[in-house]
Amino acid sequence: MKNRNILHKMVLGGVCLASMMGLISCDPLGMEPTTMVDQDRFWLNPQLTREYVNNFYIWTPLASGQNFQSEQWSDNCQGNSEKDWNTYNQYSFNNRRYDPETSITSLDISKAWDNSYKHLRAINLGIEKITSSTAITEAVKNQLLAECYFFRAWEFFDMEKFWGTVPYLDRSLSITDETFLPRIKREQLFDNMLADLTQAATHFAAFGGKPLRGMVDANVVEAFRSRVALAAACAAEASAKGLYSFDDKGKLFTFDKAASHYYQIAYDASRSLIGKYSLEANYADLFTSANSHKSVESIWPVMFNKANRSGFNPTSINGPDGAYYGNSDAVSLEWARRSGLFPTQDLVDCYLQKDEADGKWKQWWQTKQAADMGVTVTADGKIKGTSADYRKMFEGRDERFYATVTYDGAYMGPTELKYQIQTWIDTTQPASGVKTSFKYSALHSGYRAMDNMNSSPTGRGSAQTITGYYSRKYSHFDQFNSDGALNGEQRTTCYFNIRYAEVLLNCAEAGIKLNKGDAKGYIDQIRDRAGLDPYQGNDLMAELKLQKRLEFAFECPGFRYFDLLRWSEAEGLKTIPELNRPSRGLWIFRKGIESEKAGQNGYPMAPGEAGYFVPHFETADMNYADYQRKFDHARFYFMPFFQTTINSYVGLIQNPGWEGYKYTN
Repeated sequence: MKNRNILHKMVLGGVCLASMMGLISCDPLGMEPTTMVDQDRFWLNPQLTREYVNNFYIWTPLASGQNFQSEQWSDNCQGNSEKDWNTYNQYSFNNRRYDPETSITSLDISKAWDNSYKHLRAINLGIEKITSSTAITEAVKNQLLAECYFFRAWEFFDMEKFWGTVPYLDRSLSITDETFLPRIKREQLFDNMLADLTQAATHFAAFGGKPLRGMVDANVVEAFRSRVALAAACAAEASAKGLYSFDDKGKLFTFDKAASHYYQIAYDASRSLIGKYSLEANYADLFTSANSHKSVESIWPVMFNKANRSGFNPTSINGPDGAYYGNSDAVSLEWARRSGLFPTQDLVDCYLQKDEADGKWKQWWQTKQAADMGVTVTADGKIKGTSADYRKMFEGRDERFYATVTYDGAYMGPTELKYQIQTWIDTTQPASGVKTSFKYSALHSGYRAMDNMNSSPTGRGSAQTITGYYSRKYSHFDQFNSDGALNGEQRTTCYFNIRYAEVLLNCAEAGIKLNKGDAKGYIDQIRDRAGLDPYQGNDLMAELKLQKRLEFAFECPGFRYFDLLRWSEAEGLKTIPELNRPSRGLWIFRKGIESEKAGQNGYPMAPGEAGYFVPHFETADMNYADYQRKFDHARFYFMPFFQTTINSYVGLIQNPGWEGYKYTN
């Protein structure tokens, strides 16, 4: 007797097939509900099999999405200090306030572990059933299998980023199989991923067709192969430098092959795509154009629109950009409109400025514009200046700056509805002497709700920036309701799992390591699109890291944090300096209009009015308790397995440095 399953209750590896394929209707003749089918017949239906694999596309990497969580872990971004809403509060993770017995409120790592293995079971089941199917044409079978092998590598790569290595599963287990599988060596895990990508490439070659836009194809496979191989190369370098020499139990992190083996794979894979794509002429169009998924740079776009898919809408009322529109008064800012994606001064300082005196690209504090503003750099690295024209510091920057960062004086929205963002702070005591807060500060400053600079803004104030900046990438302020409010409906947009700029930089990185002569040319292509001159320095690897940071800052799915990890482990570093110090921001001080009426304060006082002073500014460490960062031991490269998992999973080996470790305040 066949095993019948009601699809809306049948979950294979955590994938609800009815929900996945929209099988919610019943047969009008009453013969048999269309939500019911036995497993054997399911795999004989090409359409259902296609929909089964389509479901893999909705899985997203951990800590990605419109909240840009992994970017908040990096030195590019500072979240807020919300204690009741952990979307942007990354304190526990950034300050490493976790151990095998203490979880992290902002990161459900156990759920991620469970979901990954549910996904892997679904993928493995697909490989087995599609391979044995007699109802699917060979061409379609090859395409489906190529996607399955690709997504298996994609899923394991996401797990590797957090745990280093994990139990490896390449078949769908039954209830009679041994489920306590051991973790395999990290080298073997990378080799298995690369082997799956080879399988995917082979099947795509046999398929011979052209997948629809947004689907994985042979070029996606090669681009992703270069990403995986670069990570493997860095891991091999870490092994050669003995970074995890205290891994005395399983020796899971040791490599037999040299890093050059993997750098060569990365170089060959990325090199095979050179010239097949181009860089989009206007960098900003990649993130704001409704047609960005069709860009000449697009390799694997993830597309969203009102009709078919929602879930990535950074400019929505409840999204991270909603707090740009803080109405006319911080008091009227709704709790639902909270943000926490604040670019750091560390990032902003990386965008070069063209010196108006000699036309050369320099760090902004070294230009004539900075000299005109009286800029000085103190012994402890603080940058200070005084000038009514302080906004000149933001002029003439690398073009990517304007697509990535919103700064004091920047305009948002279409020409007819331009809305200026201001983030300056008024700390002066008003003439009346009754001021209890910095409430005359700019509307978009988090310090507007504070009465001192010694603690970080909380409550409503934490929705506004403390670094002096907001994220700009993907913001799209051109849709308004009839009452002038921002329209928060899902707009037509996309992000890129892979775009051509990554291919160029991956090829350059591998080429540098292999002493190839073409590496500089790929970096210069990236610089040229940003309006910069060709690179003239002597440290090409440092320039590669800088360009990777600037090119992908505040981008989904997120690179900076994981790039810092792999580059640092390749250097054998136990402490990552960028992740072991507080972020920096920019404090701009100027006099605000003293008015108690909503809509009249929050704006700057004009020169000559009583109380006016020339604006001054300084960079500052965000050295608040809520914003501390810590990365001073090699154990932090990977997450621990929680003790409950260790206790219940026979033979599971804890990650290096975590056994017996307990964090202390």
